[in-house]
Amino acid sequence: MTDQTKHILKIIANSLCITILAGYCIFSIFYFKKSDEKVYCRQVEIGIEDSSTYRFTNELEVREYLQKHHLNPVDKQIGIAEANEIEQCLMGMNVCKKADCYMGYDSTLYLRIWQRCPIFRVLPDKGKSYYIDQERTIMPISNNFTAHLPVLSGAIERDAAKGKWFDFMQYLQNDKHWQYMIAEVHVDSQEQIVLSSKQGIPYIELGKLEDYANKMEKLRAWYQSYPHKNSDTIYTKITIHYDHLLFCTKSSQHE
Repeated sequence: MTDQTKHILKIIANSLCITILAGYCIFSIFYFKKSDEKVYCRQVEIGIEDSSTYRFTNELEVREYLQKHHLNPVDKQIGIAEANEIEQCLMGMNVCKKADCYMGYDSTLYLRIWQRCPIFRVLPDKGKSYYIDQERTIMPISNNFTAHLPVLSGAIERDAAKGKWFDFMQYLQNDKHWQYMIAEVHVDSQEQIVLSSKQGIPYIELGKLEDYANKMEKLRAWYQSYPHKNSDTIYTKITIHYDHLLFCTKSSQHE
């Protein structure tokens, strides 16, 4: 290939690139201008994406929430700014984790809502009950739905519920054995912990939160070694906060 041929091919390639770039710029101008146009909204379709698992909110409540904030889109012109405003408004709902809003070609505004996912419920000695979700955020109790979750009760401060108690509750739920066994974690004013079991020995005295993983492993080893003794007819509680020792309290039925 001669130098002249190479030069001609280079000119052709550069011209082609410039043509493609210019075409894209023209397309972008018209496309984005069109996408920013407002569309008349005739109706709204609302979808609660995870409603089979949680029912903290419903379609009627979402419509009433938008109406309360003067953002009912029906019979209004809706563009990108209006859609974003509706999304931000829905994010203000305490049960909403994510919201998507977009217009369809049939003049229908589609709203998609994902609910927050609580992992345990807090029953404090002082104040109202609430949930803690996966993001360590406080989530109010819903009048529509009660989630069946492990309970953290007693002398619980809100900041601690999102911190060290969250870590402990998550530790229990990440372990299949403890997840199916422990129903409630109760904390007294001295931060002494008592676990309530769904089966077998009803109460487990954990003591302070420190070194809880080793204490729970010691308890697991006891269950594995003496499964026949894990019964409320034999013991009423088992204490595991002593070093290298477990102490079982006999049931009156077994005396």
